[in-house]
Amino acid sequence: MPQLLKDEVQARIIQAALEVFAREGFEGATMAAIAKAAAISTGNIYRYTRNKEILFEALLDDAFVARFLSLLRQRAEALRGIADVRQLEAGDRYHVISEDLLAFCLENRHRIVILLGHAQGSRHAGVVEELVTSLVELAISHFHALEPSVRGTEPSRFILDRIYRNFVGALVAILSQEASEAAYREAVAAFSAYHLSGLKGLFERRTP
Repeated sequence: MPQLLKDEVQARIIQAALEVFAREGFEGATMAAIAKAAAISTGNIYRYTRNKEILFEALLDDAFVARFLSLLRQRAEALRGIADVRQLEAGDRYHVISEDLLAFCLENRHRIVILLGHAQGSRHAGVVEELVTSLVELAISHFHALEPSVRGTEPSRFILDRIYRNFVGALVAILSQEASEAAYREAVAAFSAYHLSGLKGLFERRTP
């Protein structure tokens, strides 16, 4: 029985930490706030974890971060050489990976919000920069495969950098909302369609 109680308290701490980190960020979160959200005393929380850094790392370990970044890159890479995503069959690799990514985000909603929007001051503070840089290069590679005259000029890289920073911010905003799975899916689908059409328009307007 004591072990069951311990496990139940541990689960409450984890859930409370997810909510507090997602709301306050790594820098703003305190052990006292997490303990309060978990409905335990501040002194008691230290029986389960020494500090918020260790707790944060437990929630966002390297395997989790690597899996998320891998899914994002795979989705972008699956578009290589495809001019119009609307022409793809339902079972195409792009759609399969997109569903895997969406399911992963919905299952780990708070963790994604923390990683992409509230990791400042933590070991993962540079993840957004890494992700944006990677997506910019993948976008240029994608449109170069469709039209070899396309090159990654400084102006195009600057615009793409802004686009993907907005993309990350929009994903955080969508996942931060308390909504049903259907509402999340509708919002993500609408934003993805807008994002892809915007990228296509950007490169089609480009003068070689």
